[in-house]
Amino acid sequence: MSKVQGAILASLLVLTATANAMDKTAAGAAIGAVAGAATGKSVKSTVGGAVVGAGTGAMLKSGDKGKAARKGGAVGAVVGAGAAAMTGKSVLKGAAVGAGAGGMVGEATHH
Repeated sequence: MSKVQGAILASLLVLTATANAMDKTAAGAAIGAVAGAATGKSVKSTVGGAVVGAGTGAMLKSGDKGKAARKGGAVGAVVGAGAAAMTGKSVLKGAAVGAGAGGMVGEATHH
């Protein structure tokens, strides 16, 4: 394992350990960004990881905000998969990013 991968793995472990003190949405975004950077080759991978992580964190919240995020995530997954299929991209990746974005929107728009 290279030094860069080791540093990214250490960062991921530290973020995971401190995630309990953070908001679930923020923790998910941070962990997703580190995972995206570790596995991807570009800034786009990091941003995609952050979106998916933040949406997942939002959907894991309890109460009305979590419920709204889960509903937004379900709609976002369908829209993302459809858009990816129409443009010839990975349907699974489109669904994941769509669910993440939908989860964040669902949480943010809930009063």
